[in-house]
Amino acid sequence: MLKPTPRRTRPTPTTYVAGAVAFLAWLPFLWVPLASDEAGFLMLARQWSPGGSLYGDYWVDRPPLLMWLFQLADLGPETLHPDGLIAPGVKLLGAVASAATVLLAGMLAARVAPRNSHWTAHLAPVLAAALLASPLLGMPETDGEVLAVPFVLLGVLALVTSLTGEADRRALLLATGAGAAAASAALVKQNMVDVFVLAVVLLPLSRGRVPHLRRRTAAFAGGAAAVLAVVVTSSAGLGTSPAELWDAVVTFRVEASAVIRSSASPATSQRFFAVLLAFLASGAALTLAVTGFLAARTAWRRGPRSAPLRVAALAMVAWELVGVAAGGSYWLHYLTGLIPGVVLLASLVRPTGWRRWALATCLGLTVLGTLGAWSHELAVPVDDAIGRDAEVADYLRTHSDPGDGVVVAFGRPDIVAAAGLDSPYQYLWSLPARVRDPQLRDLQAVLAGADAPRWVVVSGRSISGWGITAPAELQTWFEHHYTEQASFGDLHVWSRR
Repeated sequence: MLKPTPRRTRPTPTTYVAGAVAFLAWLPFLWVPLASDEAGFLMLARQWSPGGSLYGDYWVDRPPLLMWLFQLADLGPETLHPDGLIAPGVKLLGAVASAATVLLAGMLAARVAPRNSHWTAHLAPVLAAALLASPLLGMPETDGEVLAVPFVLLGVLALVTSLTGEADRRALLLATGAGAAAASAALVKQNMVDVFVLAVVLLPLSRGRVPHLRRRTAAFAGGAAAVLAVVVTSSAGLGTSPAELWDAVVTFRVEASAVIRSSASPATSQRFFAVLLAFLASGAALTLAVTGFLAARTAWRRGPRSAPLRVAALAMVAWELVGVAAGGSYWLHYLTGLIPGVVLLASLVRPTGWRRWALATCLGLTVLGTLGAWSHELAVPVDDAIGRDAEVADYLRTHSDPGDGVVVAFGRPDIVAAAGLDSPYQYLWSLPARVRDPQLRDLQAVLAGADAPRWVVVSGRSISGWGITAPAELQTWFEHHYTEQASFGDLHVWSRR
């Protein structure tokens, strides 16, 4: 067995307070216009039914459980405002996910912390709340990472708990639940396979220490398979086949990595350094370095078999770091995927002597970083890009007629959503267009087809952009059939002649 069941397994009062803080931190941003990804996911979720693309009429490289979560957010009110699409339900979804993550962090710390280390059970949820409330990690944008981390921590908690005690019905149910949570996390954001990585390392190291390990492993696998089967079957009923899902969440990511490496723009490097600076300024880097060092030192001294959870936690964190680095596009919300590993490593530290001071310093710097970033976000909640997109959307909404369509070349689904229009082009994001339509044959077919959009928004003076160079004949055809009507910064609105 990993360790006897600790006396306290319920969250501490500190955990509830930290969870409330994590939730309340989102409330001032409920009526902030949605970011590009948020608006796009909401638009896809709303219209998902059998259609001509992966999710209804649109295509995105995300798993289906994310769409269902955004369908929950779609139950709330929505406003097409001059500042953009306002949907408090989307922000509320992020707030609930953050609070749930903090509660699970407190429960996990109570479960795995060394004996008589009650201080750690207070530190872990506060650390989680500080990171989740930090705009340096993408808050207040509700994206796949923040919605997946509760499932990750739930899976970690259930897996660790299932390996304590006898292999009775409770242990097998917990193992099944761990597998289900592990699959759910990956079905929200496909790279969030943290629990599977933890299990692949932890289960073999537990051989000979945990009775009936095969039964528990089988229960874990069964839980994951059951959730996968339900989601795939339900998606097929909505017109999304298993082959299409595999293509979108696995095959496409391999293709996209090659495209990103071969055609990265200067903006990619700028975002990389922005993410690196945010990683350092948020306190996550220092906390990860300190807790990772302590876990590695303990595992080295005792040996992997005597410190299985620490070794498995280090493997999980290594995977999370790969997920941030391999994402390619380098957005701040990638860093949210590090929170489960940071929390688990912090929970395993015995806070005595200098270790306690080191952890307290990490926590203090994290809280200070969050307060500074949160205050700045509150003062400037809408960045220039979202504000410019809102101007374009407001123009389209004001000048469009019922039945009009719009294509934004390329990306910025928030413009389409905030304009209240549909797009006949299935790729609302730039990366799918770069990977799947690099010669713009699909776009040309749309523009020349029976459902050609009245409006086209381009970045700059041509239809090229975001690493895509339009063929000369397409540009000539476009200028012959469309005329520019307005410009907002580098965004130009064209209408069909």
